[in-house]
Amino acid sequence: MGLFGLGKAPAKPLRLMAQETDDLPAISALVQDAALRAGDLSYDPAGRHFTLRMNRFCHEAGKGVPLRAPSVLRISGVTAVKMRGLDIKQANLPLSLLDIAVEPLEAPAVALTLRFAGASHRDIRIEAECIDVLLFDLAAPRRARSTPEHF
Repeated sequence: MGLFGLGKAPAKPLRLMAQETDDLPAISALVQDAALRAGDLSYDPAGRHFTLRMNRFCHEAGKGVPLRAPSVLRISGVTAVKMRGLDIKQANLPLSLLDIAVEPLEAPAVALTLRFAGASHRDIRIEAECIDVLLFDLAAPRRARSTPEHF
């Protein structure tokens, strides 16, 4: 029998790349409600990339059994990172990613803002040379303990 006795084969791990402004809404929608901890945020100034390890809620699976996939969001070509309302030294601080917004700077540079649920103004502004975002699942989705609730 398939996934959770429902007769369905498990979904394949997701792998997406964004290189244009029009590519970002899809990635933003796919990472909405991703669960992570502040310790899962990583900035490598020498490598010029910012990485989030997360458990992505699989909205694309539709209704039925809620699924989460262990995933990585990597932003490359990073020139600056500014955090507001977050302290990555609080490694166990739970976070829920709401969305990713893009603001054009001097072309082709952009500023990506990752907004998190909870306290007001909890976000990360990442300035980059251009849009170079990679989202990939590390494994096939697994059953989620709960479904995100939006008010």
